[in-house]
Amino acid sequence: MKKLTSARNLAFFGMLGALIGLWSATRTWITVDVVSSSVQIPQIVIDGATAAASVTAVCVVVLAGSLALLIAGNLARYIIAAICLLAGATVIVAGIGALKDPQAAASTVVSEATGLAQNAGEYTLTVWPAVAVLAGVLIALQAVLVFIFASRWPTKASKYDRQAAKTAVEPKDASSRNIANWEQLSAGEDPTSGEK
Repeated sequence: MKKLTSARNLAFFGMLGALIGLWSATRTWITVDVVSSSVQIPQIVIDGATAAASVTAVCVVVLAGSLALLIAGNLARYIIAAICLLAGATVIVAGIGALKDPQAAASTVVSEATGLAQNAGEYTLTVWPAVAVLAGVLIALQAVLVFIFASRWPTKASKYDRQAAKTAVEPKDASSRNIANWEQLSAGEDPTSGEK
């Protein structure tokens, strides 16, 4: 279980959800056959990026956040998790919105194609809005798992941390000691004081 909930695995899990969301946004979500007695209007095809523009944007954010999770410190992990949770909720809401009311999701494109504010027609949904909802669920689940398990992940020590500088081992040769003295000066310590 510990290995499954490691930072690397949860980062890949989030990236998988984001990639599924991005892929669904490039697919056809809604097709519209407009009913018109006077003019023949071809079938209108609406992709996910048009029906729900937010899906693409937040999935890109989740991709970046999942990659940052691999190098983030303790506080940053929780910030990334919160952002990913909001992103997952956004993708879920966008997908459900298209599933519940395809006419509203397609209204702008249909209005531009027909020149009419209100359009009667047959709106057909594909499976891709549901795939976007699944992607949003995966992203939100990853965020929840990060909230639960991030405190158990090891933190990466930086060479610039004060604690790491204090626990440095005293070098044995003269040239290494001189370098160590310069490093102590850089850390704001006095190398001549005898305190390490």
